[in-house]
Amino acid sequence: MSPREQLEDILSGSEYEAYRNQGGGFSFWDWLLEKIGRFLSWLLPDLKPGEGTLNVFALVLVLALAGLLAWIGVLIARRYSGGGRLRSRDYMASGEASRSWEHYWAQAERHAELGAWRDGVRAVFLALLFYLEQRGRLRVEPWKTNREYAEELAESNAGAAAGFLQAATAFERSWYGRGEVTGEQLEAFRRQAESLMKEAGDSER
Repeated sequence: MSPREQLEDILSGSEYEAYRNQGGGFSFWDWLLEKIGRFLSWLLPDLKPGEGTLNVFALVLVLALAGLLAWIGVLIARRYSGGGRLRSRDYMASGEASRSWEHYWAQAERHAELGAWRDGVRAVFLALLFYLEQRGRLRVEPWKTNREYAEELAESNAGAAAGFLQAATAFERSWYGRGEVTGEQLEAFRRQAESLMKEAGDSER
């Protein structure tokens, strides 16, 4: 047995093993390396990865998980933030073919009479969208976000675009909010939409 082999044999003894295990406490990194090593041994029995290889695998795994969590967070933030990332298809009913703003305005009035305030807010917002489309300010598409509508609107009226984003934020909070929407909130939103319609270029209703 060579001197190196003798040294390794001594260091692998129980007394040295006990010494190495004293006082270190739990190490998540060591635990992760152990799990990765076992997984690789199961997946590739002929592979004998060294500590450096395991460290690389562990680092890649941690970074991948962090990236996945960040990506999920961005998706959630885009969908629910007040920045207008909600897409039209998220609040337009399937098969809703009407592109008449008058249709949705009348629908909002019916919802108000029935006390369906949240549905009324949605109908008012759709009326606003299709009114702006009728005036040639934007084009309503299921895949567009409210921010994209605001960007289209800004090309002809920057002031109206800012007001539209405020209305879109109010709509999203009402439509997806947990609290009850009141008749007063619906009426305030209706007045806000009317003001935007007039600012967009036509005060007749």
